[in-house]
Amino acid sequence: MRKAARVSLGPTLVLLLAAACTGERESPAPAYPTAEVTIGIHRVQVEVADTPDRKSQGLSGRYRLAEGRGMVFPYARAERQGFWMYDMHFDIDIIWIRGDRIVDLRSRAPHDPPGELPVYRPGEPADLVLEVPAGTAERLGWKIGDRVTVDPPIRPRASAG
Repeated sequence: MRKAARVSLGPTLVLLLAAACTGERESPAPAYPTAEVTIGIHRVQVEVADTPDRKSQGLSGRYRLAEGRGMVFPYARAERQGFWMYDMHFDIDIIWIRGDRIVDLRSRAPHDPPGELPVYRPGEPADLVLEVPAGTAERLGWKIGDRVTVDPPIRPRASAG
């Protein structure tokens, strides 16, 4: 009986050690709703932070965000929503959207700037904010005024329930 238990643990330990040695940590995968954001011809699969709790959590605590992935934050009305990088472990691009157009963007917002964490705000009010891996906007040629579609359309909710 003991020998069988040791044998079954062997492969598990090897896999755990191999994962630990890669230096990459898995990001938590919360059960957020999903959608697809299209800017120009480029599509991004996004998690939707549609409640106050989800907005507060955002990408905090994660160690990476895969290319082609992102998170969106919908708001009931267009405002100059501020974003900061609390407990972030990677740099991002922040894209502010109003209606169906990009109104502002911040490329390569650092996750660990020296001193106090800055709050990033758009120059114009926005009702949707998209966060993607750093360099995405530049690499894909996104700019202010570009058309944005979201499928399915999303709205903020009052609670996670």
